[in-house]
Amino acid sequence: MYSAKATTIYKGQSATSPNGKRSVSIGAVSFDTDDHPAKVTVHTEQGEWSTTIRFGLDAEILWSPDSGSFAITGSNGGANGQYEADVVFVYAGHIKVVKLTLLIERAFGHPVDCWTPEVPNVGATRWLVPSKKLLVAAEIAHHSNCDSFGTFRAYVVDLSGPLVVRSINQIRTRKLYGEDLGEELAQADDDCIRNPKWCVVGSYHKKETN
Repeated sequence: MYSAKATTIYKGQSATSPNGKRSVSIGAVSFDTDDHPAKVTVHTEQGEWSTTIRFGLDAEILWSPDSGSFAITGSNGGANGQYEADVVFVYAGHIKVVKLTLLIERAFGHPVDCWTPEVPNVGATRWLVPSKKLLVAAEIAHHSNCDSFGTFRAYVVDLSGPLVVRSINQIRTRKLYGEDLGEELAQADDDCIRNPKWCVVGSYHKKETN
């Protein structure tokens, strides 16, 4: 979905770390909620640890090249989102979860008009510095609620904060990291960035003035 290098695990599969010593699996949690809670289990040399996320649908794992952490992206609703992302650091005796969704939502804001207010999908895309810096995308959900739907902006996140240290537009992101973009981002229309007027959904959601 959001990273061409990620491994999909939501159908009972597991994702093995680059060093071959760790893996991640996911299982459904039976909660009476409208989202998709899931138990994420990390298998390591020292033992097994788990955490719970609320976005288990279409979950994908992007391991850091140093096997010290992984990003997990998934949906808390349907196939269109909303997608969220966390980073999980794997230590000798425990794991630590760093949440990215709200950080990216705030950085992205509401750059286009929508019929109803809507936050972006958030997806981990590429490790830039192993376990330290991650490229994360914010995508306008791929349905006709907002102008320029399906387009995105990318952010470089310093995980020590975490904090956003750089913002990159869609066209530049494609030039720099095109081979890392998952299917959902790869199909984004650059013409909507060059000329946003071409990708206006309709006048029905514009604010009317008298």
